[in-house]
Amino acid sequence: MKIKPVAKAVPSPIPTAAEAAADPSLLAPAVRRGPRGAGALLGAGLLGGLFAPAAAGADEATPPPEVPALDASRAADAEAAARAEEAREAVATVVAPILQKALDEEGRGEFGCVAVDPPMILSEADALELIRQEFAKAGVELREGHELSEFTRTRTDWDAPRNADATEENVWWRLPSSGDGDPARPQKTEAASWVFDLASEDGSLLLEYLSTIDHDKLGDFPPRWGSTVSAYDFPKRAARFRTDLETRTNGVPVTIGLFFDPMVHAYVRVRNGECLLRLDSGVVVLTEEEARDKQRELLQMDARERLREQVRYFLDWARQEGRLGGGREEP
Repeated sequence: MKIKPVAKAVPSPIPTAAEAAADPSLLAPAVRRGPRGAGALLGAGLLGGLFAPAAAGADEATPPPEVPALDASRAADAEAAARAEEAREAVATVVAPILQKALDEEGRGEFGCVAVDPPMILSEADALELIRQEFAKAGVELREGHELSEFTRTRTDWDAPRNADATEENVWWRLPSSGDGDPARPQKTEAASWVFDLASEDGSLLLEYLSTIDHDKLGDFPPRWGSTVSAYDFPKRAARFRTDLETRTNGVPVTIGLFFDPMVHAYVRVRNGECLLRLDSGVVVLTEEEARDKQRELLQMDARERLREQVRYFLDWARQEGRLGGGREEP
């Protein structure tokens, strides 16, 4: 075969890009049926593939799927919960509630003068050991002595005269001897601090067992006051102490637990040589000889059980509020 030079160039049936841009009909296959029409169809395919991404992006662009709006009430609830959590964390001092049964039935008694039913006092050493044991069961180790300051206490200004229109409550000596102050006199506020009996390792939990000595420290007595009667009302003292502690609004947040001496009473009555002891589990009848030997032991057992109820109530509350620092119950 002999190669010959091309005598005449045959135009390509496929339009160039410039031709297609100048005459769009070249890309319409229905218009031309000849060879150039077939080329136009092929050109349309090539050019269509070339420009398809841009065209598809322009014609088929769709907005992103809409995210369903959060229901207004749910949004409000979530916002309120966030604010509540913020407020909880911002509170510097939270004093836990005390078991209502203890507030209603325990922690009261008198010694001396005409007291005929004196309570039995639970020693502070026994009380603190019991508290340690209950917290250890919850996985919380306690250390001794943690001082808290930056709160105030409000007490009677005993040097000021009583209000002219003040009315006497009970007998004149009952107000001072109770240690509850005198609301008929002006009040004064002073800085205060307190060394708590026990605390968690990180200091976020502070615990106080209110003993008879603490009862007097928290009282509002006139200066140089003396009496042959020792009257105790731990629920009232705990309420006063709570009011004082909650004036602390700055500093590292702490949670405070207050417990007090149940002050169980010895005798219900003595009848026909028998002593009726009222215990938490019921009434125990003893002979006078048995009472001499077992009375103190039984009453101490009763006092410890009542205090244990106070402590367990606090632990349940602290666990629900998330204030135990991850403590876990022992199996």
